[in-house]
Amino acid sequence: MANRVVVTGGSGGLGEAFCAAFGDRGDEVVPVDVVGTDRRLDVTDPGACRRLAEDVKPDIWVNNAGVTGAGELLDQQDDQIQRIVAVNFLGVVNGTRAAARAMLDRGGVILNVASLAGWAPTPHIAVYSGTKHAVRAFSVAAAAELRHTPVRVKCLLPDGIRTPMVHVDDPRHLMSFTGKRLLEPAEVVAAGLALLTSKRVLASVPPTRGLTVRLLGIWPGLASALQSTVEARARRNQATAQAGSSEAPPTGSTQPP
Repeated sequence: MANRVVVTGGSGGLGEAFCAAFGDRGDEVVPVDVVGTDRRLDVTDPGACRRLAEDVKPDIWVNNAGVTGAGELLDQQDDQIQRIVAVNFLGVVNGTRAAARAMLDRGGVILNVASLAGWAPTPHIAVYSGTKHAVRAFSVAAAAELRHTPVRVKCLLPDGIRTPMVHVDDPRHLMSFTGKRLLEPAEVVAAGLALLTSKRVLASVPPTRGLTVRLLGIWPGLASALQSTVEARARRNQATAQAGSSEAPPTGSTQPP
């Protein structure tokens, strides 16, 4: 039986990949974004999220919309920081509340897309990392609150992804390259689809990196001591990616994760 699926940030990048995967398995997909989709949605507007959920009555809702937070804390503008928090965290809260209300009678699954930066506090993207920590904590708490209802809440925490959000030639995106390579959107989507039917609430992609960053989150002193080593490796990886990338990632959503 086909599901009705809402994907926020669905016009490009990871959101577009999610839409394609759901469509391939026969689901009825409703991609939404601030631009580039038939249905527009600003996730920072709780009323708009509520109206969409009431209209579509989704079985699955993917809170994928997000904005980049690359840059030093003291260099970022006030309005940039406000938008990072509004889209990356409050957008997830708005979508989750709207979807959960619409699913209470029939059941459904809400998938919130966070980041490995939501496990370990990450310098150079401090505000972004903070929002992803918030998404992870919120998702776990919401899952617990809704455990006696037919609504399930999940949270996906991927490493850096090869999407328009990551620029191989921008030093501000350094921390996206701490892993061996950027993930392909299809890898992250596959993990997300598996999580939808799993008993787990959280899933890191890849799992081994998830374990590493969780340990660094537990011992911030160790993370601080290793930071120079991590950044040096990231610079090498970014340089390799830049040298080997003769074509840019496809253009897409203004709100990818």
